[in-house]
Amino acid sequence: MSKLFKIFGMAVLLTAFIGCGKEPVNGPDDKPQFERYQTGILYENHGQVYKSTYSILLPADYETSEARYPVVYMLHGYGESDKDWGSWTDLISNLEESGLQQMIYVFPNCNNSYYCNYYDGKAMYMDMIVNDLVPLIDSTYRTIADREHRATLGYSMGGFGAMVLPLKNPDVFSISVPLSMSFRTDEQYMAESQSGWDNQWGKIFGGRGKSGEERLTDYYKEHCPFYQFIPENKEELSRVKWFFHCGDDEEQLLIANDNLHVQLRDYGFDHEFRISDGGHTGSYWRTAARETLPWIQHVMNGGGKWTKVMKDVTILSSNLNEDGSFSSTKFKDNPADGGLAVYLAHKGFSKDLTDKMIGMLTQSGQIFPYMVLPCDLNVKPLAEWMNEYTQKYGIGGSPEKSHIIAFGETGREAYGLRDQFNAYYFFDADLAEDETTIVADAAKRYYIGQTDESENYKDMNALYRACKFALTADGGTDEADFEYRMLNGNDDEEKEILLAVQAISGSFKYK
Repeated sequence: MSKLFKIFGMAVLLTAFIGCGKEPVNGPDDKPQFERYQTGILYENHGQVYKSTYSILLPADYETSEARYPVVYMLHGYGESDKDWGSWTDLISNLEESGLQQMIYVFPNCNNSYYCNYYDGKAMYMDMIVNDLVPLIDSTYRTIADREHRATLGYSMGGFGAMVLPLKNPDVFSISVPLSMSFRTDEQYMAESQSGWDNQWGKIFGGRGKSGEERLTDYYKEHCPFYQFIPENKEELSRVKWFFHCGDDEEQLLIANDNLHVQLRDYGFDHEFRISDGGHTGSYWRTAARETLPWIQHVMNGGGKWTKVMKDVTILSSNLNEDGSFSSTKFKDNPADGGLAVYLAHKGFSKDLTDKMIGMLTQSGQIFPYMVLPCDLNVKPLAEWMNEYTQKYGIGGSPEKSHIIAFGETGREAYGLRDQFNAYYFFDADLAEDETTIVADAAKRYYIGQTDESENYKDMNALYRACKFALTADGGTDEADFEYRMLNGNDDEEKEILLAVQAISGSFKYK
């Protein structure tokens, strides 16, 4: 027997002795442990020279059921990858505990591509997702493999992807949820720095090294929503359900997103749109997902109009005066000290509705002296109401101590007296015959509110843009202090009004 054979034999005996009496770690009948969230899975791509990966979040009951599931393609932002979704797994689990149905979530890695094929063919990310990843997911996992159960959701650059993938492939995807979609108006693209344009968009859409209108290539227009959501494409693009979401603290993106909403309204494209408090942050997008993911489920299950549940309204009746006005406790205790006059302008609202509105406004727990003063402009002009309340209660009388809340057609009268107020709360307000004449004062405070079905959407869009470039005392411009909210439209006008006041109450403050 050779020395080498003896050493090998002793090693075998020693291994057997050490393992004696222990259960095998992975026997032939053992199954690998189920991992709901798997990251960095490598797959063959569409003729690319680079490696492609995706991550996936499977349903909690995937291993124990035989069910098939809808699929949501989750699209990351610029500079990120498929591995940057860890904080969303807990969010999804929490939503599932609250009733969200089980779905498969796929997170593709698409680098900084905006999820498009490059104009020069050097990278083909859209083809990679549509021709490679979607068929792979459907063949590997128990999906419901049809467009009606296939959605996109993404933020920032991924928001553009969530829009452009269904826009160019409505036979593949039926639902689109862009959050803070990263795109620009033509004017913004033309004003972009050369390096910003070249590195982020020019390499994809062409026009690299170009300036001005030369950047707006035909290939860019083929992917730009402003050039695609047009009447000629309405029938095709209306096959997709759209839900856009953007924060009012965005530096540039809300201008483009809100302008797109105006265009969609002009051309009659059905869509959902929300503007909430927040900026370009993960916390904003996760908060937005608390509505948009249940909406995806709603649409996939054939649901109709998307509505919002109202919270209960508490009216502090002890603080209501005989004329329907409201006096805060601090004002009632010391009326001689004066206080803030909040004029509530309306036309023909019932006492019950105005009481509820006051109840909404006064739930915010303000501790300074103030009054809420209903002004029915069907009875008398706003200026007369203001004078009457000043004489009766000794409140208001100066812009610094006067706020105005105006709805619908009362907006013109309130806007016409804009030098009489320090803060303006306009909801679906008609401000001017020509919205291009609307201006804002950098020294004032504004609340701009509407639903995504409001009649005066152009005026509200114009006021928002005016707040971004508000006029200063020295003739320059500066951004005004403002809040902008886009709420869910509702067929019940009174409910819409109360939802508006509910949103205003969170912004109501003494400046």
